[in-house]
Amino acid sequence: MQAWQDGRVEAAVRHGAEAAVAECEGGHELCRLAQFRYATLLIKVGELESGRRALEALEADGAGTESPTLAAASHVARGTLHFALGTVNDAIAELEMGLRIAERHGVRSLRTPCYTVIALCALRRADMRVCLDFVDKLADEALLGYCGHAAGAWVTAQAMEARSGVASAGDLISGIVTSPHVLRPLMVSEPAAAAWLVRAFGKLDAPDLARKTVSAVSAAAADNSRFGALRGAALHAAGLLESDSGKLWEAAGLYPDRWSRASALEDMAAVVSERCCEKERTVRTLESVLSVYEATGARRDAARVVSKLRDFGVRRGAIRTVNCPDLLPHGLTKTEFAVAELVSQGHTNDEVGRQLFISRHTVAFHLKKVFQKMNVASRVELAAVWTVNP
Repeated sequence: MQAWQDGRVEAAVRHGAEAAVAECEGGHELCRLAQFRYATLLIKVGELESGRRALEALEADGAGTESPTLAAASHVARGTLHFALGTVNDAIAELEMGLRIAERHGVRSLRTPCYTVIALCALRRADMRVCLDFVDKLADEALLGYCGHAAGAWVTAQAMEARSGVASAGDLISGIVTSPHVLRPLMVSEPAAAAWLVRAFGKLDAPDLARKTVSAVSAAAADNSRFGALRGAALHAAGLLESDSGKLWEAAGLYPDRWSRASALEDMAAVVSERCCEKERTVRTLESVLSVYEATGARRDAARVVSKLRDFGVRRGAIRTVNCPDLLPHGLTKTEFAVAELVSQGHTNDEVGRQLFISRHTVAFHLKKVFQKMNVASRVELAAVWTVNP
């Protein structure tokens, strides 16, 4: 775990493997727990097949049934694997089960990892209510001094950006990159963070911090060249900074998971679209990316790509970033329901538009329709009625 925190991934995996196979005659819980930690470590560094096999071997051996701690660890490991594989609903189910056991039996070491991955799942599904709830839990854990602050800080920054724009998270994002005790562990534990940070610094007009991010992830990849996820993250971040479509294409080929590959291809499409003769290629790429986001339950990302396709004159069925029931109340359309849900949570029109990838004027138009259909006259009335009976 110390090697992992220091960014020495190859050493961490080697020590983890040694701990996992060390003979234990006393049946100690910590010796069993080391096996789950090793499987989780493999998953986090993108060795998904090896991680899956390690978990299956543990399950076949009856691990995860001896104690509440091991049961919680088993669910958390499986949830982390499901998230990496893009099966977000299954990930949340496993993580929530693990979290219930951990909280019931006081297994504090597993709470922060659970909070982090559940918040990421909720963000990917565009369930901001759940995401912000777990971001608050992460903040409480940080105040109590528990580890996991690097990934937690990044999740918090993403949630702030999704809710109120990147400027609202500017200080936190800058703090992540200027703190070596946060940046280095983040680069190895969450490879997707590097590209996100470079995009954020592009919006903040902070090229020096973008270059610092690229330098950090490139160093991590060079020191741990065995792992494709880190090499892909380094190329992805560099390709964004340099607007190099070749590096972005190469990054997509190195990533072990579908969502990361789609993310790199989406960024490649943005670079290619700058060339006037590449519209057809851009549209094809975005449509393939959209299919992956839909398949992995990444509704927020899918909505963003639908908006991009719309800019190219390609109309796709609107993908909303709010869960809608099959039977919508008050005769609302899906878009009106999504607007009402977010407004009832206290979001401004700008914030709603940012989450739904529509203009604030379009939000105002739909909100007016919501008021008429629900017979309310203000946002306050809407929130009161919606909370009681949406």
